[in-house]
Amino acid sequence: MFAELDADLNGDPVLVAGPALESQIDAIQAFAGFPLSPSYREFVKRFGAALVGPYPVYGSGASDAMSKDDASVIDVTKRFRSDGWPYSDRSLVVSTDHAGNAIMLDEKGSIHRYDHDAGTIEFISSSFESFVQWCLTK
Repeated sequence: MFAELDADLNGDPVLVAGPALESQIDAIQAFAGFPLSPSYREFVKRFGAALVGPYPVYGSGASDAMSKDDASVIDVTKRFRSDGWPYSDRSLVVSTDHAGNAIMLDEKGSIHRYDHDAGTIEFISSSFESFVQWCLTK
């Protein structure tokens, strides 16, 4: 996964926020209240946050290509929690789709999307790594 991401992102630094410190990653984990998946930790460590395919992937900071409202996964998740989005209270909002739906990482490392129009939750992938692959194919 990381070789493909490096190849995709290295040519365009505007897509990447920049590496995160271990203390920033630990703060994200403390906020989440569950251990972060190893692939998500490594993503944040390497890139901070990035635009992966057409999707923003939140972590620490925001890339120049991302909205300044997307300062961190903590800020984005807090915003969705304060708006009362289902499942956001027990997940991290690691991305959003073009309709503004929350894409969330849960304590098992699975990725789900809550469709606010339909009022349903959709399973996307069983791991952050496969979610990144999903993003790259869109």
